[in-house]
Amino acid sequence: MQKTLPRLRKEETALLIIDMQNDFVKPEGYFGRIGKNVKPVLDIIPNIANLLDFCRRNNILRIFVRTIHSEYTNSYVWVSRYGTNETPPLCLPNSWGAEIIDELRPRDDECIVTKHRYSAMLDTDLPLILRSKRITTLLITGTATNVCVDSTARHAFMMDFITITLRDCVATTDVELHEPTLKNLAQYFGYVADSKDIMKMLLS
Repeated sequence: MQKTLPRLRKEETALLIIDMQNDFVKPEGYFGRIGKNVKPVLDIIPNIANLLDFCRRNNILRIFVRTIHSEYTNSYVWVSRYGTNETPPLCLPNSWGAEIIDELRPRDDECIVTKHRYSAMLDTDLPLILRSKRITTLLITGTATNVCVDSTARHAFMMDFITITLRDCVATTDVELHEPTLKNLAQYFGYVADSKDIMKMLLS
């Protein structure tokens, strides 16, 4: 059953752009170099850029989320998540791969939250920022649908934020997991919608 989206208020809404970094997105980045299919992630860039421009023009809070893998935050469990005892050279501090892609480059006045695990809500400033700005609703975009997007949406939902995952603004290199993840999020962890519909709602 399709759930009816709640009424949206611009001043209570924030756009999250998750992990749109060179290592996850670009063919020259780490995922591209090891043979992952980054095309689905490349394909959502125009949709996110369009939504980002809309939020900028309408003074809706924009928050960029980036992953940094650091020796200071790596643990045995985290390093072994891929089944090996070595962490891949992925989103390393001060590297090109860790930078947010040029097409979505944050402005100087826009917030960047750094995370060290899949969820952007875990041990970051994001919950504090959202409470400080009295945000109730999150528009979730970025990559990967089945990993960091999913983890963040679930975590935020369980912290009582309204989560709306935008199906045309999220993607994963594991394409077979994209739709099942969206179906699960829509059923149990908030809402799934198209960005064009959300933009119309925010203007109404």
